[in-house]
Amino acid sequence: MTTNPKWALTRRNLMTGAAASAVLLATPFVARAQAKTLRAAHIESTDSATHKGYEDFAARVAEATGGAVEVKVFPAGQLGNLRDLYEGIKLGSVDITSSGPDYTSNIAPIMVTAALYYSYRDEAHADALLDGEFSEKLSEALSKQANMRILAWGELGWRSVFNTVHPIESAADFDGLKLRVPEAKLHLLPMRALGAAPTPIPYSDVYTSMQTGVVDGAEGTPAAVTQQKFNEVSKYYSLTRHLYNPIHLVIGSRAFDGLDAAQQEAVQAAAVAAFQTQRATARADNAAALKALEDSGLAVNTLDTAPLREIVRPTWDELTADLGPEGAELVKMLQS
Repeated sequence: MTTNPKWALTRRNLMTGAAASAVLLATPFVARAQAKTLRAAHIESTDSATHKGYEDFAARVAEATGGAVEVKVFPAGQLGNLRDLYEGIKLGSVDITSSGPDYTSNIAPIMVTAALYYSYRDEAHADALLDGEFSEKLSEALSKQANMRILAWGELGWRSVFNTVHPIESAADFDGLKLRVPEAKLHLLPMRALGAAPTPIPYSDVYTSMQTGVVDGAEGTPAAVTQQKFNEVSKYYSLTRHLYNPIHLVIGSRAFDGLDAAQQEAVQAAAVAAFQTQRATARADNAAALKALEDSGLAVNTLDTAPLREIVRPTWDELTADLGPEGAELVKMLQS
């Protein structure tokens, strides 16, 4: 049987075209199979400096890895509260999240050393500690105790006291003041040492509790006060700056170990760069918020915080008593 040359050519073309189509169709699936997706979730609002930091981080990872690693960001508690998110890291349903070390001290007690009242002198002191050996030791401990590591540090800012009774100009003004604080020893002990009556109530209840007199006040950064409109139920905002509130971006060991060495390096570098920018954004946001509070009529005052630090300092010993030599070394670093 003689094959028509025209048909043979057409058949070859068809076969070649089919093969090429198969390759083209298969390629996207191969790329998707090779690409890695990291699920990053946090509880802060989409207009916060923290969320902007996550978006910057995701963009930097995509660029540095050529799209081989994608960071999908779920903001504003979409995947749950902090407990849900840290449980998600444990289970593998969440890869990356963030919080202050006051929260992760529940998971790894050594983290309390990064959340002690009046332990950071200023921003430069905080930056030097959180970008150096102090952070490395905390990350090592978190990895051993909770199977996650610190990628980078950002910040929420300096927490100060707002209330309805009087400005705080010295330690004596804390006496008997009912202040809402989180239910944790690292907040309760120093506030009691200052003479306040710390009152643990849910953060969501602060506004109405101040309206009704359940508490006299609470504490938070200028940005938090404006975002939650606490100035509407306060008369005074005293810059006690009793607690510098850093945040750490953490990744589960399972997710990090699933990246190759080049990808790990890219993710780490992207996190550091993005959250250094986040710090600058948070500082600018807090400065703008403080001015807005003053413009709104809230009485804002500064005070000498050195005497307050001396009153609070003994509580460090109680809070770190069970941490052994490792904790003592970290406290020594804080005092350097």
